[in-house]
Amino acid sequence: MDMAMTQKRRNPSIYVIGVASFVSMSGYSADVTFSPNVDVGLVFTDNVDRTPDKTQSFITTLGAGLKADVIGTEGYLNFDYQIRQLLYSDNNDRDDLYNALEFVAEKGLFHSGFFVDANACIQNVARSLDDDAAADIFSGNTVENQRGEIGFGYRSNPLSQIDLETRVFTRVSRSGDRVGDYNGYGASVSFANGQSIKDVFWQIDASYDYKKGREDELGDTQYTALSETVGLQTIYGFSPLLRVNYENLEGSSELNSRKTVSWGPGIRYFWHKRSYAELSYNFSEDDINPDFWAGSINLNPTPRTRLYLEYGKRFFGDAYEFLFSHRNRRITNTISYTEEPVSFDRTNFTIGDRPEDITLVRLLDWTSTLDLRRSQYSFSLFGRQEEALTVFSENQEERSYGTRISANHNLTRRFKINGAYEYAKYDFERLTGSNQNDDYHTLDIGGSYQHLAKLTSSFGYRYSTRQSSSSIYEYDENRFYYDLRMSF
Repeated sequence: MDMAMTQKRRNPSIYVIGVASFVSMSGYSADVTFSPNVDVGLVFTDNVDRTPDKTQSFITTLGAGLKADVIGTEGYLNFDYQIRQLLYSDNNDRDDLYNALEFVAEKGLFHSGFFVDANACIQNVARSLDDDAAADIFSGNTVENQRGEIGFGYRSNPLSQIDLETRVFTRVSRSGDRVGDYNGYGASVSFANGQSIKDVFWQIDASYDYKKGREDELGDTQYTALSETVGLQTIYGFSPLLRVNYENLEGSSELNSRKTVSWGPGIRYFWHKRSYAELSYNFSEDDINPDFWAGSINLNPTPRTRLYLEYGKRFFGDAYEFLFSHRNRRITNTISYTEEPVSFDRTNFTIGDRPEDITLVRLLDWTSTLDLRRSQYSFSLFGRQEEALTVFSENQEERSYGTRISANHNLTRRFKINGAYEYAKYDFERLTGSNQNDDYHTLDIGGSYQHLAKLTSSFGYRYSTRQSSSSIYEYDENRFYYDLRMSF
C-alpha cells in the first residue's frame, strides 16, 4: 500500500476527463500495455486525528486501478489511475472515496513538426501547511486538487539552421474548498540557432502566462518574460554578444506588480563547444535595479555531466540560478536552485494567504540515487522560501527545508524490504499574530512479498511526530498497514 497516497475523489472535473478522452482517442498505431489491478488492505493507527488526545482506528481499504502505457512513432501516452474506499472503525462519518490520477500524452501530427499534448493530475494536498503539512488521506485534513492542461505546438529539427519550439496552452485548476481555483492560458517560444549554423549564435526565450481566479477568487495575474542573447560564434575563443531581458508581472494590485527591462553588451569565452564563461554589463531601464554586471558559467564536458551557474538582477533584485547534474551506470545526482514568481498555488497554501497574489519562490532541490545489483539507496534535500512582494501580505515569509533518506533491498526475487527516514521544518513569519515553527519526523519500515506472478502483498510500520511552537498542533502517531494486490 502506498502510505503517501493523498488523493480524494468528490466531483471529478469534466475538463480533466475531457483531456484524457481527447488524447486517448487521437489515434495511435503503437505498442499498448494495460495493467488493471484490485487491492484490499487494513491500516491501524493509534492517533487517527493527529492531535494530542489520541483516538485509535482500524481502517479497511478497498481499491482498484488501471495503468496504461502507449508508445508510438509520433507520440506517447501514460495513464495511471487509482481509486480507494476507506472504511473507519471509530466513526463511519469518516468513510470516503479517494482517487489518484497521473496523465500525460503527446501526439505528433503527420510528421509535420506540429503536435498536441495534454496532462492531468488529481491529488489531495494539505488543507494548509501551518495546520498539518504532513496530512494524508488516512489522517484527513486534506483537500482534493484537480489540474489539467491542453497544448498545441510546433517543434523543428535542431540539426537544421534553426532550433524552434513554440506552444500555446489552456489550463484549469479546481480544489474541493475552491481556494486557488483558476482558469488560464499562455504561450511560450524558444528560438535558437541550429547546429548547422557556425558563424553566429542566438537564444531567444519568451513566455506569457495568464491566470484568472474563478468566482470568489479575486483578481487575475499575468506574467510576461523575454530573454534574448545574440552573438558571434567562435568556438574555442572569445565571442561578443548582446543581451536583452524583460519581465512584467501584473498582479491583483499595483503593489503586487513589477516590471524590469535591461540590456547590455557582453563577451563569452568558449573552451569547448558546450562549455563557456560569460560576462556582461547591463543597462537598467526601470526604477527597480541600477545598472549591473551579470555573468554565467556553463560546463558541459560530456552529455552525462553539466554544471551551470548564473548571476544577474531581476524584478526582486539579485538573482541566482544553479544546476548540477551527473549520472553514470550506478549513480544519478542532480542539484538545482531556481527563483520564480508564483500565483494560485494550492499545493503550498497557508492560512492567511491570498492565492491571487504573486509571491517569489526560491527553491533548492538535491536528489541522489545509487543503484546496485540488489539494492537502491536515495538521498534528497529540499529548501523552499516563499516571500511576499508587498508589505501588506499577512504571511510575509514562509521557509521550509528537509531531507529524506531511503533504501530498498531485494532479499530474494520475491521478498523485498525497504526503509526511510524523513525530516522537514516549516517556519511561518506573519504580519500580525504569532510566528509559527514546526518540525516533522517520519520513520518508515516495510516490505513486500510476491505470492504469485500477479499477487503481491505489502506491509509496514510508520512512526510520525510533530513538534510545534503552538502546542495544540503537536502529535505523534504509530501506524501499521497490510495490503494485498492482484494485477491482471
